[in-house]
Amino acid sequence: MARVEIEVNGRPYKVTCEDGQERRLVELARYLDRHVAEIADSLGQIGEARLLLLAALTVCDELFETRARLSAAETAAAPLGDAAAAAAEARLDEARARIDALAGKLQESA
Repeated sequence: MARVEIEVNGRPYKVTCEDGQERRLVELARYLDRHVAEIADSLGQIGEARLLLLAALTVCDELFETRARLSAAETAAAPLGDAAAAAAEARLDEARARIDALAGKLQESA
């Protein structure tokens, strides 16, 4: 397991991740930090726990919206030919896996 130091809302956190996932974890932390910064700019420093909660809820909202779009795309792909539908389904499965991995990482850091 690798250890990575990330920063959210100006505070450093040491987090472990699978070897080779360090860059991805830093990218996820930066994404979350941007949401925290936007909320802090809008509402002020309302406490770290609340900022992180609101940022996590914002990211979850994005996740749910993306899942809804994936579901709609799956429904739209149904009338396609077998080969095209299989290719579209494979891409959707890849996207779903990435979304689920992101959701898991967010749950771990929350």
